[in-house]
Amino acid sequence: EGTTPYSPDDRAASLSVYGQTKREGEVAVRELLPETGVVIRTAWLYSEDGSNFVKTMLRLMRERDEISVVGDQTGTPTWATSLAEAIWKLASLDGAAGIFHWTDGGQATWHQFAQAIQEEALALGILDKGIPIHPITTDDYPTPARRPRYSVLDCSKTHELLGYEPTNWRDNLHQMLEGMTS
Repeated sequence: EGTTPYSPDDRAASLSVYGQTKREGEVAVRELLPETGVVIRTAWLYSEDGSNFVKTMLRLMRERDEISVVGDQTGTPTWATSLAEAIWKLASLDGAAGIFHWTDGGQATWHQFAQAIQEEALALGILDKGIPIHPITTDDYPTPARRPRYSVLDCSKTHELLGYEPTNWRDNLHQMLEGMTS
């Protein structure tokens, strides 16, 4: 229900079984390894491999004449490579323990993310033509699991600890798609 970025110290209030089981895993890590355990929360993860939003959008943009994408949920698209680099740096620090957040910089709705995917893919020659992308509401796209309308994570604790700010999600999206062309 929040409207500002969530801190690692905020009380968790999971909306679904998926969220509840993630929280139970966090609690287990903190109980088993109270002095050394590390939990890293992330969001809207994508990569060149596997199934994810970017690859789904590219497929739909090739197959359809138009698509509709939820425009009232806001989060931060995060490239798996960016997360891996942050995990590696965090793991190399002595004494890092607790709950940390890591996402790429900035924020977007799913609709804005889809628009950016199309714009970048057209510029890189991954897509041959653009199609209309219509924003719809969460209510127009019902799913079994409830999703938060705002799921941006406050990563400032992690930025301070690692000594650097993340790259904006749009720049990382471009870099990932560029890698798909080579």
